[in-house]
Amino acid sequence: MSRAVRVVERYIYELYNDGQIALVDEICGDPMIRHSAGSTTALTRAEQRSRIQHDLAAHDPKFTVVTLVGDDEHASLTWNAQRLRNGERLCGIEIFRVSGAGVITDVWNSNYFEGEWS
Repeated sequence: MSRAVRVVERYIYELYNDGQIALVDEICGDPMIRHSAGSTTALTRAEQRSRIQHDLAAHDPKFTVVTLVGDDEHASLTWNAQRLRNGERLCGIEIFRVSGAGVITDVWNSNYFEGEWS
């Protein structure tokens, strides 16, 4: 299994699904660049922790991996999630860049969509 895939698995399962917020300091870059269509946002580790804590408290999302493939630098993730607070189901695709030190430096996000990948 590639380094990038291992790091993204930890991001999804340990950080989000298990709520291990302290893991941000180990696997997220400082800054971590989030790419959206037409814009980028650089988040410090403190900002990343705050963003994830807010998401967990507001929605209690639980992710499942549909596909996760990559090499030592990039991982492509297709996911489904359920927001346990309201039952909403979302899906998305993200591309991660992981540095040689094993931290996520960049994430490219599409919009999230209601429903699930099959």
